[in-house]
Amino acid sequence: MRLKLSIVLLGMFFTVSAVANCSFRLQDGKLLRCGMASIEVLERLGQPLLKEQLTVGVSTNHIERGKSVEIWSYKTKADVGGEFLLSIELTDGKVTTINRQQQGRL
Repeated sequence: MRLKLSIVLLGMFFTVSAVANCSFRLQDGKLLRCGMASIEVLERLGQPLLKEQLTVGVSTNHIERGKSVEIWSYKTKADVGGEFLLSIELTDGKVTTINRQQQGRL
């Protein structure tokens, strides 16, 4: 019984960690999260300061193809206060990763 409880709690910890790394709450309370469509990000944050297009795994034949990733960069405020630099990766028009770096923190 104790082993089962430990396994369940460990699984919940990793699930919460994965979700926490792929979400960001804005100052107005709206949530950015993985799986969102790019149009939803535009509705919440507007046009990014910078857009980058990366192609990963370029292929030499017509059967396999490289993966294209867009990276949108923003400077915004979070619900917990402070300014953050956000780097949002999109694949096939969906958010796959949200990286954040707090600015001006001692």
